[in-house]
Formats: sequence, C-alpha cells, structure tokens
Amino acid sequence: MKTLTVKLLDHQYWIVAMVLAVSFVGIFDHDLWPSDEPRVAEIGREFLDDGASLAVPRLGGEPFLEKPPLYFWCVALSYKVFGGPSASAARLPSLFFGLGTLLFTYLLAGRMYGKNCALWSCMVLALSLEFFAITHKSLVDSALVFFVTGTMYWLYLALTAEKNTKWILYTMCYTFSTGAFFSKGFLGLAFPAILFMCWILWTRDWGEIKCARLWIGFFLVIGVTGLWFFALWKEGSWEYVSTFLGHNNLQRVFPGATYTGGHEHSFFYYFVRYWRAFAPWSILTPIVFYHVYRKGFRDRDGLFLVLWFFSGFLMLSLAGTKRPIYLVPLFPSLSILTGAWFNDVETRIINGRFVSISQWSILSVTGICIVLFAITAFKYDLYKSVTFMVLMSGVLLCYISFWNSFLTCKVITLPGFSPLMILIYISIVLVSYPYLNEKRSLKPFCHELRQILTVKGKPLYAFQSGETERAMVPFYTGHYLTPIQSLDEMRSLGISKDKLVLVVDDRKSRPLYHSLKDRFPDVLVSGQSGKRHMALLTNKGK
Repeated sequence: MKTLTVKLLDHQYWIVAMVLAVSFVGIFDHDLWPSDEPRVAEIGREFLDDGASLAVPRLGGEPFLEKPPLYFWCVALSYKVFGGPSASAARLPSLFFGLGTLLFTYLLAGRMYGKNCALWSCMVLALSLEFFAITHKSLVDSALVFFVTGTMYWLYLALTAEKNTKWILYTMCYTFSTGAFFSKGFLGLAFPAILFMCWILWTRDWGEIKCARLWIGFFLVIGVTGLWFFALWKEGSWEYVSTFLGHNNLQRVFPGATYTGGHEHSFFYYFVRYWRAFAPWSILTPIVFYHVYRKGFRDRDGLFLVLWFFSGFLMLSLAGTKRPIYLVPLFPSLSILTGAWFNDVETRIINGRFVSISQWSILSVTGICIVLFAITAFKYDLYKSVTFMVLMSGVLLCYISFWNSFLTCKVITLPGFSPLMILIYISIVLVSYPYLNEKRSLKPFCHELRQILTVKGKPLYAFQSGETERAMVPFYTGHYLTPIQSLDEMRSLGISKDKLVLVVDDRKSRPLYHSLKDRFPDVLVSGQSGKRHMALLTNKGK
C-alpha cells in the first residue's frame, strides 16, 4: 500500500495523466467546424451507406480520390462502435492516433535520452500548436503522423540493432510505412525513404542497405497497396487510378504542375509558417539546434533526429502544395530535441547566458499568453462564466507556483512547468470552444433545413456548392445535394414549380447570389459559419 501511495505521488504519473487530459479536452464539446472536418466526417459516414464500396471514398455520392481510405475506414468504424455518426465519433480516430504518436515519441526519446527526456518530449509535442489542432479534429493528417512516427521508431531501432535482428525491425518499419501510404498516399512513404537515404550518405555505412533487405519492403508495400489499386480499377477502371496517382499525388508534388486544388506556395513558405506551427516551442528552435551542433554529430541519436527534420523540411519545401499541417510529421523529432534541451537545462548539464535568456523568454511568453487569454475573455464577454473564473484562478495559482519553483531551483523544471502549460491549454479550450461553436457551427441551420426537406419532400439543389456544403448537409440532414454549376442550368429548372436551392453568399459569389434571388426571391432559412453565409431559396413562397 505504501509503495502504491509513493507511485501515485510521483510527478511522472501526474504528468502522464495531465497529457491524457489535454488530449481528451475539446473532443466531445462542439459540432463539426468548416472546412476540413465536415468533409472527412461525411466521407466516413458514406461508407455506411447500403452498397458502398470499401475501396472508394465518396463525398456527396461522388468518388473522392484525394486520399486513400484508411482514416475514413476508422471514422466509419467509430460510428459503428459509438452509436452512429456524430462530431465526437468522427474525432475519436484522431484522438487515438494522437495518443499513439505520443507513445512512439515517448519510446523513442526514452531509448535515446532517458525517461525524464521522454516526458519532456511528450509534453512539448502534445502542446505544439498544429499537433494539438490535428489531433483534436477529424483530419487524416493525424493518422499520417502516427504511422510516420511509428516508422521512424522502428527505423531507428533497425539502424542501431545487432545485425541478426535487423530484418525483423525493418519489416516492422515497412509495415508502418504501408500504413502511412494508406493514410495520405506516397507522402507517407517519402518521409522514411528520404531519411534512410540521408542517413546512408552521411554515415557512409553502405552495408546497411543490404541489411535493410529492401526487397521485403518492396513486396510488402507494393503487394498491399496493389490490392487497393486493383479494387479501385474494378470500381472505376483506370480513371479512378489515374485520378489518385496523377492529379492527387504527382501533380501536388511537382512545382509548376497543373494541379488545381489550391495551397500552392513558394519554396520559402515553411520558413515563415514554421514558427506558428510549432508554437510556443519554436522560439527555442535556434538554441536547440545550437545545442545539438555543440554536442556534435558523433551523437548518432541527435543525427537521426536532425536528419529526420531537415530532410523532411526540404522535401516539403520543394513540393508544389503546402499547408502548415504538412509539417507535423516532423514535430516528433523536434519535440525530442527540445525535450532533450529542457532535460539538460533541468539537470544543469548545460547553462550559460543563452540558456538563461531562453528560460526567461519562456517565462515571458507564458505570462503574455495568460494576459492575452484574459483580454480576449473580457473582449467577448467570456469572463462572466463560472468556467472562466475557476480556470483563470487555477492558471494564476499555477503561474505563481511556477515562478516560485523557478526562483528556488534557478531552472525550469518539468513538475513546475508542465501543469501550468497544460492548464493554459485546457482553459483556452473550455472557455473559448462554446463561443466558437456558436459562430462556426452549421448544425442548427442544417436541422432547420432537414425539417423543411421532410415536410416538402422536394429535391435539394445547390448552386456552385463547395466540399463543405456537400459534406455538412448530408451529414446532418441525410439528404444529398443535386449540384448546379451555372446560371443556365439554374434557369433550366423553370419557375413554375416549387424549387429548393441552397446557395452560399460570400464576397466571391455575391453577384451570382443576387442574380439567383431575382428568380428565387423567398428565403426559407439561413445560417452563417464565419464568413460563409448559407441560404435556402425557393421560387414559390414560404
């Protein structure tokens, strides 16, 4: 009994519990928010339709071949297990993939630098901005990050293992690489492949290529993915296969290609966006890499992590399409490097002027975040809630305790710092999400829309609808949209019958919206999510 009590009082168990708490917060308390979440949730739901093919993801009844189906299968399974389609069930796969990523990060950091560094690394990763975002939304990127991190873990073990056990570890590496492909296509294979090549070139250990038994990986990846491509071919001939391979993979990668899906940016895009994506820890990146440089690359653990980050960063910068969330598969390596720096500071292995400046920077940024949180709460009248008053009191107490710990120990410690940061995140989510849900959710609009469709029994036309509308409306109403792409098509509907037309009124489509209102003057119901204003129009009264 005494041993159990001591273990419960151990700060390591409390840190694990707090990381779990911050992972679960914000999963069950709001509806689907545009733009990515509704699309992913609806594609998963359509796998449950009668006669739906497991090989072909669909949106609005039409093939959606941007990504392989693995994450959508997980969403559909979540619906089956947890009682049907819902926003919470749609997010649960991301939650579990996020926890799996934290587990692999803990295992890798623990093997490299010890248990305390592993805890630091998990805390850093869990609270990095884009990782927190993708693991709290229904997004395929959470699966990609999990499988890439798992692949890197097994690759590290293989590179550092005895020769007679390498083939088993490489086989695990190839297995997780296959999962990475089924998460987001060839990008999932590119991360470990480029890291392996960079490792061989840097270390000049050419014998490792033979130990890797690349033929096992070739047959495993090609064999499993080939089954899916065959199923695609059976469902839609070569058109489906070429759409996935060409338009949604190769054209995304090569700059200047004819890809028309958006997100095209210059080579230097990530040099700017990185600082926000890995916030708040990105302010430490220069000194973390300086610390690695001072230690030298005879430290093969540090070399592995640095090559993981820079090889992936260069690859993503050369690609044609770019988004901040594409950087997240690199964050476990950065988190371990940052966690190792924190651990060395805490144990006083390193010190000096730059270390002191970095710690004071963390103190300042933390204080600024608390002040901005309070200002925002007052600006939007969130301060009146009991939730805000209780959590803000807890944050202030933790901040005072953190200062006391810092002034006593002269360094930032894990037991003193992690509760404060985790409580700040939890407070922001619990206070702001109810307000944001009122502004961003289209669920109330869709419920009114469903009542009208049930009464009138008419088909629902949608003028130049985007993916958000084609996802949100079926998800919440059970009615698919009939797309109308031009005014000529709209005129062909005629005005003698009672027609229902869903339109989006934004700045880009406002002239068309007013043209439609001349022919369909009556607004039955309207709703707004951010700048997206949706309206249901009819040409025969209310």
